[in-house]
Amino acid sequence: MRKNFIAFRWNTLKRRFYSTVQHQIFEIKEKPRKVALSCTLGVAINFFPTLGFGFLFAFLLAGLLKMNRAAAAVSSLVTAPLVPFMYASNFFVGGAVLAPSMGAESYSYFIVQQYSKMLKIGQLQEKLFGFLELFGLTFLAGALINASLAGVLFYLFVLFVIKKKLRENDP
Repeated sequence: MRKNFIAFRWNTLKRRFYSTVQHQIFEIKEKPRKVALSCTLGVAINFFPTLGFGFLFAFLLAGLLKMNRAAAAVSSLVTAPLVPFMYASNFFVGGAVLAPSMGAESYSYFIVQQYSKMLKIGQLQEKLFGFLELFGLTFLAGALINASLAGVLFYLFVLFVIKKKLRENDP
């Protein structure tokens, strides 16, 4: 039952994404590159801790950058279920980049060391600083790298889909 609900929810979000992008291109006559770049912004922002307001930040940032606000917000909402995987990949990529520079014996040792800082038993102040350190350098380094890579890939994917749709609709 739960699995069907998740599949239904995902299909609904995917359908809304496609209809929003299609509306922006065919009815509003937005340029495909601008829509693709706006979608990229919506995806990339989800790699950073936004406390559930990623779609709002994407919408506002798209407005400031003169991008398509609807495409940015919708792509952020569609990819929101992937946030736990995005955060996990931030830790792994950040750890892979930082482990050699921090003198860790091995990559796996570095990851265990980073997680143990967060789970360490001790005073609240020590736990808070360990948590901030974990989300600080390791997480943000991974987020920057992952957001850049995913952004480029998603931009190319959306641009490909848009151009394919435009070719199909041209008589």
